[in-house]
Amino acid sequence: MRQHIGMGKFSIWIIKIWLILNLIPIALAQTVPQPDPNGDYFSNEAPLKRKNPPPKMQAGSLWRVVSFSLNCRATPGVSQPVVRQYKQGSILEADVGRGGSDEVLMNAKDANGKPWMAVRGQSVENRCYVRANSKYIHPLSLAK
Repeated sequence: MRQHIGMGKFSIWIIKIWLILNLIPIALAQTVPQPDPNGDYFSNEAPLKRKNPPPKMQAGSLWRVVSFSLNCRATPGVSQPVVRQYKQGSILEADVGRGGSDEVLMNAKDANGKPWMAVRGQSVENRCYVRANSKYIHPLSLAK
């Protein structure tokens, strides 16, 4: 025997499908960190569930230098010693210190409350900090 789906159930299914199709792009767009109105990135968001084994790179891990050059300093702050410099177009890997799923790492702040992102070097001792602002860096989207 053939079952008939009532118009009410059919309408509910159409609405569910429409919501799913319209919310997927919004969810994907939120996987890349967004700056505040001043261009500052106070957090390095990584809203992806951890997989086994965890991927090396997740949203918020990779950043492109957009300024002509960028100083990476020993500790957060413009008066701190420069450890190394990056050229425009360089790709940086944030030192996000993973420990679980759905993490958000708050970037360090200097004495003026400005955010600085820790950048990985060849070892933990080679970590340095760049100013976490859209004038200097932009997050890379892993969905591309």
